[in-house]
Amino acid sequence: MNKLFKFVGIMCLALLFPIAANAQGDIIAEWNFEKNIPEGICDATNYEGKVADIPSNIDGISMHVDATNGKLNCVGRNNAQFNNGTILRVPVKTAKDTVTVKGYPGYINYTIGGVAATEDITSHRATSAEAAQGYVEIISTGGSYIYGVKVIHVSLIQEKMLYSTNFSDWQSVKASKKETTVNLKTKYSKEDFGISVYNTDVNPNGQNDKFNNGQPLGWLMAAKAADPYIRTSTFASVSRVRYVHAATGGKRGWKLLAKGDGDADWVVVSESVAEPAAWCEVNANVNRTNVQLKWENLNASQNAYMFELDIFGMVDLSKSPTLGSFKVNGNTYQAADIFMEQADGTNTATIEISKAEAMISASNPITEIVADNGNIESTEYALAADGKSCVATISIKAGEDVAIYKANIIFKPDFTLTYINIDGKTIGTQTIEKDAKITEFAYDAKAIEPSMQENDVFRGWFVSDKGGRKYTTDEVITANTKLYAVVTQNEIVNNENSRLYYNLGDPFFYPEDHEAFNLIGTGKFHDNQHGWTIDKGDKLELTVGGHAYIIVGLCRYGSESNITISDNTGKALWSTKVPAGSDGETAAFEYDGEAGTLTLTADNGMYMHNLTIINDKNQSITKNEQGYFVVKAGDADNFLATLEIANASATNDTRTYVFVPNGTYDLGEKCLTAISGKNISLIGQDMDNTIIVNTAPVEGIGVSATILVTGENTYLQDITLKNALDYFNSSTAGRAVALQDKGKRTICKNVKLLSYQDTYYSNAVSQFYWETSEIHGVVDYICGGGDVYFNKCLLVNESRSKTPKSGDVTITAPYTDAANKFGYVFEGCTIENLAAKFNFGRSWGGVSRLAFLNTTLNQPSEIAKSRFTTGGMNVAADKFVEYNSTDKNGNVVSPASNVLTFTKDNNKKTYETILTAAQAAEYAIDKVFTDWTPAALAGQVTMNPVTMAATTLTWEAVDGAKAYAIFADGKFVAIVDGTETSYNLTESATMVEVRAANEMGGFGKAAIAGDGNGINEINGNANGKDVIYNMQGIRIDKATKGLYIINGKKVIK
Repeated sequence: MNKLFKFVGIMCLALLFPIAANAQGDIIAEWNFEKNIPEGICDATNYEGKVADIPSNIDGISMHVDATNGKLNCVGRNNAQFNNGTILRVPVKTAKDTVTVKGYPGYINYTIGGVAATEDITSHRATSAEAAQGYVEIISTGGSYIYGVKVIHVSLIQEKMLYSTNFSDWQSVKASKKETTVNLKTKYSKEDFGISVYNTDVNPNGQNDKFNNGQPLGWLMAAKAADPYIRTSTFASVSRVRYVHAATGGKRGWKLLAKGDGDADWVVVSESVAEPAAWCEVNANVNRTNVQLKWENLNASQNAYMFELDIFGMVDLSKSPTLGSFKVNGNTYQAADIFMEQADGTNTATIEISKAEAMISASNPITEIVADNGNIESTEYALAADGKSCVATISIKAGEDVAIYKANIIFKPDFTLTYINIDGKTIGTQTIEKDAKITEFAYDAKAIEPSMQENDVFRGWFVSDKGGRKYTTDEVITANTKLYAVVTQNEIVNNENSRLYYNLGDPFFYPEDHEAFNLIGTGKFHDNQHGWTIDKGDKLELTVGGHAYIIVGLCRYGSESNITISDNTGKALWSTKVPAGSDGETAAFEYDGEAGTLTLTADNGMYMHNLTIINDKNQSITKNEQGYFVVKAGDADNFLATLEIANASATNDTRTYVFVPNGTYDLGEKCLTAISGKNISLIGQDMDNTIIVNTAPVEGIGVSATILVTGENTYLQDITLKNALDYFNSSTAGRAVALQDKGKRTICKNVKLLSYQDTYYSNAVSQFYWETSEIHGVVDYICGGGDVYFNKCLLVNESRSKTPKSGDVTITAPYTDAANKFGYVFEGCTIENLAAKFNFGRSWGGVSRLAFLNTTLNQPSEIAKSRFTTGGMNVAADKFVEYNSTDKNGNVVSPASNVLTFTKDNNKKTYETILTAAQAAEYAIDKVFTDWTPAALAGQVTMNPVTMAATTLTWEAVDGAKAYAIFADGKFVAIVDGTETSYNLTESATMVEVRAANEMGGFGKAAIAGDGNGINEINGNANGKDVIYNMQGIRIDKATKGLYIINGKKVIK
């Protein structure tokens, strides 16, 4: 068949019917939690500590659930929580059946048929052993979520291509008034049949400048008459037909008819003309039994050409000759597991054997050949001249049918192991045969030592230069492989001021690589949700360098137990109880003693998520008298250590404050840095210049966040959170969360979030408040649940590509729980659009609700005509509304009316989206939050004027000030108590600012220290914005008439 012409010409659009399925009677059973199929499956699926059978959409087919040591729960969700240890058994019948699992992105910790899932949608073809046992197992190996499971029970009645030709193998026949028949035989069904032509040329090597660029091709050509035809004899079954017809002009071609069981006469299947004329492909369903096919000339005065013909039919393969099993050098193979059927009906497989084995040949034959159906006719061997491969051909006969199985037996290839040093350079290589174990590493620590620094320890060969899984000598090699040397510092040398973090939820945490962590007992990794089990009787020895904090990450599961930390004499120093009230809670012990070993025990065992040792011999991480932990400027490790200590020391009745001076705190690839304690305030110096950034190694809404809030009553102010995942790189593009909030009643004041997709994720049925903050993104960049009130915030729609002003932006994707009445409410916010177009939002799930009130649209002409995206992701929008949007000049740009129909599949909701003033008033903050006053809590304290004489600062006490922060030339100096009214600088400064703290610990606008006789000229820092102070030294937003200091210079307005 000449394929070139097919791609040069324009494909004809004559697809008359959908192409038939590949099998008649294939049974597709599914357990679809995403779409609640079968109906009610979500509400019914709630299994923990028990076994059950879940019916599918097909009667009689159920999936067995063994949650004795796990959990499968879909109540109130559109995906099922699939916890570690849970086993699903999906019924299969043959080795042709396929099981498919659709997982929630980022949470695919399970195996299917013993193979770990690596994609969100993973399919597995049942093996003969699984078919024999009747099921495929899906086993959760960690915290997982699945959208659904599907199994296809493949019918033995399969659609096969019975006959295919491009007529180049036919004999030449001139058109005549005498019928000519070509006798043929179908593949698979082995039917004798004929194709008769009348008044039609058969040309196996025709040429016409209008076809195939004038190059030869086979054809059938109807004479210029009404009577030409092509007619087949009767087939037992024809499911569909594909043919390519053509003409030298318009409105010509071949008409297809069929006549089978139930047809009184010929039925027209296709009468589409050849358009384009040079090459038009027709695919038409026939779906008849005992059927004949017939083609007639569409235009009696013109020729019609046919270049290709494919006839498909349904074939019962249960009677076909079938190979069962055989042995190669004593190893058993199941034919159904390895052979694939080719287009010509031959079954082929490639079998690799070790070079230590003898090659298969007539003198070393395949043995114990067993046919599942039919008899072994013959086995032939074609040994290559070099003796390195052999094709074994096995013929199976059943009745008159013969099946050919060809096994290409080859020696396994060799693969190269490349050893990479810590400097990125190659040390050397090693050759290993495919499927062999490493057995012995070619290089050891001595090869690394020249590149190591003092106190470095070689930890082994890993899959990445950043660690991860460690290779062992039992590793089976299946491809060319790079092995990376990894070294880390010895943890108990010079450990007086170090932070050691042990992520026990990491399956690749190797205790032997950590000198300060030594478990004596049977404890081990459980899963990535619970972490490690510390069993009853275990002793966890922890080495500290003197004064230290030990912070234990707790789990809410497990037996009641007492955790105890003892010194080296066995004296108990500290204890607490588990399990925790909620996952992620931490407990901290502050040790103030000599360097040595402490021992942690749990009298009834426990789960431990993580453990951190913060060695702080110099006691640099302490809470000052005003209750603030102060982070070392720009030190990411110190930030993490301080936050961990703050989390662990937080209480229900007092607020814990963490102050972060200006600087960039680069967390690297660390994600989900937690604010887990209750009543924690994270206070920056300046929203634009206090930057906490991570670069998520993988995209994902639940795994990538820069900061994760799980505590209650968290307060953030004057800080930037940035997720630096490269959105414009196709290999990493995706969801990169800056702030994921699973807490309760979080307040964000002057907080900037920088990312692109899912920047802010409100992930709790709770209440949250934002004020005068700034959020950037391109796709659903404000998403999730809860009642969230955005007060006077700036929303920045970034461009969808590196090209400015490109793409469409969807700002929000609410997933409102029924317990939340309002969802997302934006009051007095401003939208700056850097993309081409934008819309307010789309429905994610739940009873999604969204309101934009009194919004300033800086580019009102760029909002979508519908204002919202009307198609929902999982549900139709329950209540999306708008009120009084204006342009930057205050002109109203909201339409008077905007009735929209929001849809999801067959569900529709039609309503007016423009609110009246009375309706908008129902979204007032005191109606959204009836028993919480976050705006008052976020209120800023105005600083009184400050006088500076030499290096002494003085001011009058400010009502309500919890503390005062002093800054000299933009750098943090100190925090003093709210009762203080003076401070002595240790050195002179050009500009000194004093700011007063509110009860949440956030510092208000600064007052600049003056000499009492006026404002001296100072050097301001505009940071791209005007920094304005009045003559009383108080920073203000806007200068009217009078004398001001603007960006460090005196200005008269």
